[in-house]
Amino acid sequence: MQSVGDKQRSLLMLMVMQLCTGFSMGIISPILGLFVRSQGLSMTQIGLVGTASMLGWFIWEPIMGVVADRFNKRLMLAGALFFSTVLYALYPFVKTFTAFALLEFTKTSVLSAYSIPVKALAAELLPSKDRGRAYGRYMTVISVGGLISPLIGGYVSEVAGFNLPFYLAAGIGLLAIIAVFQIQYEEPAYNPESKTSDGVRSLLTAPILAIFSVRGLYFFNAGFSGSFLSIFLNESPHLLASESQVGAFFTMMRLAGAVSRSVLGDFSDRFGKRLMISLSLAGMGFSYMGLILFSGVFPMYVMGLLMGLFQAAADTSMMLHLISVMPKERSGLTMGLYSESENVGGVISTPTMGYLYQNFGGNHSLWLLSIVLLLNAGYSYVVISDTKDA
Repeated sequence: MQSVGDKQRSLLMLMVMQLCTGFSMGIISPILGLFVRSQGLSMTQIGLVGTASMLGWFIWEPIMGVVADRFNKRLMLAGALFFSTVLYALYPFVKTFTAFALLEFTKTSVLSAYSIPVKALAAELLPSKDRGRAYGRYMTVISVGGLISPLIGGYVSEVAGFNLPFYLAAGIGLLAIIAVFQIQYEEPAYNPESKTSDGVRSLLTAPILAIFSVRGLYFFNAGFSGSFLSIFLNESPHLLASESQVGAFFTMMRLAGAVSRSVLGDFSDRFGKRLMISLSLAGMGFSYMGLILFSGVFPMYVMGLLMGLFQAAADTSMMLHLISVMPKERSGLTMGLYSESENVGGVISTPTMGYLYQNFGGNHSLWLLSIVLLLNAGYSYVVISDTKDA
């Protein structure tokens, strides 16, 4: 059995790895949509590229959830990190809609072998006592990797073009592989008599299905934030943010999330996860409305801070609730299906947002997104019940 000290060291190496990957992904986040747009793709095509990206997660994350319960998680992480860095380096050479769609699908398919083991390892390594506080501290540390990287990505793309940020992301991502092999983690023995169908049935309980459904509706925002938010900030007449200002917006979002996560974990322990989930969803809905109603860069930054705060609150409270109700021996499968609920929301929202944006403008997309989030806030308060951590 793994000692407490070994678990702490493993958790530390997991955080170091996520610091590197967070920095790498953060460099790309503010400029990916702008880069694709610069190649002449329409909003509908960008929406379909985003759909291809979500399909990669949709197809492979449940499979990776099963594999993560049976295979060495460190090798999965190392392989995913290596191939994802290769894919980042290919972006500057892509020019057409078909190539972008194929590259995005391949990237998220590969990253499925990263996202599931990371979530599963975190769920298994976090202490059960004061879990909200521990998870908040954990998320605060790993969020540091993405704090200044969007600002760097936006600035570098403005002064040196869109290609260099992708090469930077590829190089930094390779550093994470070193941390992966420093994780001293005792992999559970695989029971050949254990059936995946039995594991799925063990997850079909009311508390788990409730958080899956709330998470799926929450991820309706992924279709807009992942593919269109940077374009909206850059092209909307009442905002007209430069690439550097878009990067600053994403940095402020991440800063607000990083600073608040430790407090949010304590809040979840004290006042319950249901209230925090509902309030965070409502806050995100109103924050998106603010991007429509207010003009100028300063109000845009304020909305970015609020969006980062409420997004961190939603992610923290939902994950803590899932950990409290899931069967611990099925952490990989649970995280795979949890991610699948996210993917369902993303697959539906991305082409919908692209169609609305192309034919009616960005404001219509944001109004729909805000309404979905506000309705989900009420729905979550009805279907989720607070439970005591094991």
